[in-house]
Amino acid sequence: MTNSNSPGHAKAGSLTHDLDEAGRPHAPPIPGATDLHRRQGRHLAAIHRMHLRDIAEISGLVARIDSDTSAPGQLVDKVQALAVTRNIRTFGTLCGGECNRLLFHHDAEEQHVFPILEQRGSDGLRAVVAKLRQEHEVIHTLLEQLAIGARRVLSEPDASAYGDLRATFTALETALRSHFHYEETELEEALGVHDAL
Repeated sequence: MTNSNSPGHAKAGSLTHDLDEAGRPHAPPIPGATDLHRRQGRHLAAIHRMHLRDIAEISGLVARIDSDTSAPGQLVDKVQALAVTRNIRTFGTLCGGECNRLLFHHDAEEQHVFPILEQRGSDGLRAVVAKLRQEHEVIHTLLEQLAIGARRVLSEPDASAYGDLRATFTALETALRSHFHYEETELEEALGVHDAL
């Protein structure tokens, strides 16, 4: 199990979502892989950067909501104020949009990229793909919890609901950063060599 301070250990509410970084297999080098193949593989990192920019925007919004709700006991009253209500609704809209984009991204990998790598790659690469599929499940669970949490904050605008939502978002952000880094590192050669993007 991963140390709770490690980047892949994401905790939301009472549930722990562990990417088990210590159990991550590594893709073996691919004989004949060139710099061109690696550059092609780095297109995935560019896609991930777009998602991380959206996550950073949402994180900034969380900071604004935090500043609006500095007195948790008064959250219900503050939710009635225009700024925090708008921020919470914007949070739900931004999260919903980014959640849908992440699901689309993972679906594309699951249905198009991973099957190519599994068919053409080595046993070591197939082990990496299996691990990435498992990590997608962890991230999808966090996305589902985030959607539930956003709806709860709008219907029960209190410090507890917001605290749970914030914890879930933080867990998702932590898991995504770790997952993206692992995926980019381990698939960089294979994506280009096997023409999987």
